[in-house]
Amino acid sequence: MTNTVTVPTRPCFHCGKAGEVEVLAEDLARYNSGALAQVAFPEMHRALREQLISGTHPECWDQLFGSPELDEEGEEE
Repeated sequence: MTNTVTVPTRPCFHCGKAGEVEVLAEDLARYNSGALAQVAFPEMHRALREQLISGTHPECWDQLFGSPELDEEGEEE
């Protein structure tokens, strides 16, 4: 059984709405102990890590800065 926690995020600086991200409790503990987001949440998509850090929703990020470039295999560069 996976122990997950729903983390409320700060308001997005683009749309002003708060959000939430679901994370593993052990990953959240690592993050709250000072680990960098990419270390604490290695399996989480970087857009959701950004939402945890800054509150910026993935859709709002795309509106502000555009979608990431994709390589030939459809992976983000």
